[in-house]
Amino acid sequence: MKRRMNGVLTDNGNWRVRVERNGDEVQRKGLTAAVLGTMMSLGLAAGAEAADKAEENLDSYTIDEIVVTATRTEKDTLKVPAAISVVTAEDIRTHNVKTLSDALAMLPGVYDARTHGMSEVANGITIRGFGESNILFLYDGMVMNDGYSGSMNWNAVSVEDVERIEVLRGAASSLYGGKAVGAVVNIIGKNPDKDSVRGYVSYGSRYTWKNGINLSKKVDEKWSVGFGYENKQTDGWMKKYSYATRGTATAPSGTVATGAIKTIRGSGSTIYLLGIPGTGASEDNTLNFKVKYQFTPDQSLTYRYTHDRYRYFSVNPQSYLVDAAGNPIFEGSVLLGTRYYNFDESDFTDYDGRRVTDRHALQYKDDRNKLIINAGLTHVKESGYSTGDDLAGRGPGYDTNYPSKTYKMDLQKTWDFGAHTLVTGFDFQRDSMDYIQSRLAHWHDHSSITAYRRKMGGNDLVAAVFLSDEYKINERFGIHLGLRLDHYKKYDGYVWTPSSYKRHEDASYTELSPKLVLEYFPDPKTTLYASFGHSFNPPRLYQLYSEPAYGYHGNPALTPEKSNTFEFGGKKQFDDRTYLGLSFYHAKTTDMIGVSAPDAAGNRHYINLNRTKKVGGEIELRHNFSHAWSAFVNYNYERATDGDGDRIYYIPQHTLHLGVKYDKKPWSAYLEGQYISSRNEPDEFSGHYLSDDAFFIANCGINYQFMKNATLSLTVENLFDLDYWQWYKARGRSVMVGVSFEM
Repeated sequence: MKRRMNGVLTDNGNWRVRVERNGDEVQRKGLTAAVLGTMMSLGLAAGAEAADKAEENLDSYTIDEIVVTATRTEKDTLKVPAAISVVTAEDIRTHNVKTLSDALAMLPGVYDARTHGMSEVANGITIRGFGESNILFLYDGMVMNDGYSGSMNWNAVSVEDVERIEVLRGAASSLYGGKAVGAVVNIIGKNPDKDSVRGYVSYGSRYTWKNGINLSKKVDEKWSVGFGYENKQTDGWMKKYSYATRGTATAPSGTVATGAIKTIRGSGSTIYLLGIPGTGASEDNTLNFKVKYQFTPDQSLTYRYTHDRYRYFSVNPQSYLVDAAGNPIFEGSVLLGTRYYNFDESDFTDYDGRRVTDRHALQYKDDRNKLIINAGLTHVKESGYSTGDDLAGRGPGYDTNYPSKTYKMDLQKTWDFGAHTLVTGFDFQRDSMDYIQSRLAHWHDHSSITAYRRKMGGNDLVAAVFLSDEYKINERFGIHLGLRLDHYKKYDGYVWTPSSYKRHEDASYTELSPKLVLEYFPDPKTTLYASFGHSFNPPRLYQLYSEPAYGYHGNPALTPEKSNTFEFGGKKQFDDRTYLGLSFYHAKTTDMIGVSAPDAAGNRHYINLNRTKKVGGEIELRHNFSHAWSAFVNYNYERATDGDGDRIYYIPQHTLHLGVKYDKKPWSAYLEGQYISSRNEPDEFSGHYLSDDAFFIANCGINYQFMKNATLSLTVENLFDLDYWQWYKARGRSVMVGVSFEM
């Protein structure tokens, strides 16, 4: 299930952002649906305006959302010279969000490919065409990008522990270093500084559950503690096919079956569908603990611990192949063309995967002296999957596991010198990973290791200092200058097999990341800006050191990717009811890491071989028709090309989000939609397995506060049950009902 975001006005008069998501069908149909959805959303809101107008005083609206991510200092979003959006705990609650990627999906420039929500492990999100390893994810100051691939584990964060999420789009390496190339997603957890109890339970389609409880207690004037537990599970949706491309035997070797379905996949090649390996199921358990000590009203020390245990697997495999009596069978032979294909249970098995993550975050904050110190550890104890040939999982198989650790410490100090605001500090981060392949006695039992096939791994380290100067020239003009110096080192890379051991050479690089921003305020409710930022991203550890028996091999000689981003934009607040934001950007990356052509053994190697360019623009419009009714629409156009000027098709050219919301106690409701253009190449086919179709999908929800502290909710995603493919088959319509209470 997914959700979208948009701007709304809350009861206290602050502008808030909302969320939701999902997808649909073919580009032509999707565009038509998008236009209809726009008319429907805006029409509903406009029709409601007259009904509420008599009781409204529209001049009383104020908008004062404060963010910290863009400049590392508190600043009104309207005055931030960058594109930034905010998602609040209220937004997450209203949309009954199950994973945080759902909460981001309706923001400008965001494409969420995680079509299976909590059971999705294959895909992630992109922001302005940059994938997760080029986006910095922070959770209470601690980096959440894993040390192995740089991607984000969306299930490792309990959605009910989140106070707010700030999403800064554009280059931010001058403040945050590598990975902050396309965006920074800053997740801020709730403080345990008040007495509260919140519980919730939701149930929906495909045996989907989300249950949890969060407690916080202010023990005295100094101490406060918090505890949270969340369980999420689902039987999931069908997403994969079991298929064969051709027959290989001249005669059958078992029971002769019929029922294979001849079709094509997205590339146009012929395949024969044998069945499905089941639906993509998952179970997730997340535990949070936090304790805060308040030295003085301005000084505090907070420790936060999160433990997440996640498993993904398949349930209820199906075979399309039947014997002469019409009974489904999982072992036998089937005629494909002029030859037989001999099949068994191995054709219907799927991965059995797991992730186990511990996160420790310690933060010292001195508001009076404007000093913040963060230190922490993210330990991915297990992250991998096993495979085998029997559906019961009792036979032998193979396991792949890639645990990692990230240590981080940073210090930030802010000074105010008249017209200058200086932010300076240092940052230290060390990543390590191992890649372990082993044989299992029972492939559903990851601990039943009988032998190790190979091990590999390595480390990297980044030490940096940064300085930023925000200079307010006068009431209309300002300038931001930023500079960060990073020293990057990769070391202790190794590969072990039962018959050999190899060490890789160490190497280090130094990179300067400058940023220049010019800002102009023609009036108090208008901000115009232009910026240039240089970013870099070191190779991911698996790109350096992984060396599997087959597939993509690491390259210890890789150098960091480098990007230059130009952006200019503007923000305008009209009559305290309407907000308009515009931004245009040009990002060019050199030394892009890609893969080589296959060698004689069919293996590919990571190499610095490519250049990419992303040119695009965003427009965002939010409007409050009344205190109860609001609407939003945002659109992003982007053209991504490689070094030869050819389009990069997996990055969508058109992204549209829109919606309308009603919020008047005891009721609240929303209707939102998303259109994503096709990512298929010209010679590929939409509507088939392994295609990337255009889609428009609508989602809606309603909440009723039936008691002072209790609320009923109903959400429907993929409202029109549209069929589409995002490589794998996306979810159909899903319904979720829930109840929550808070005291």
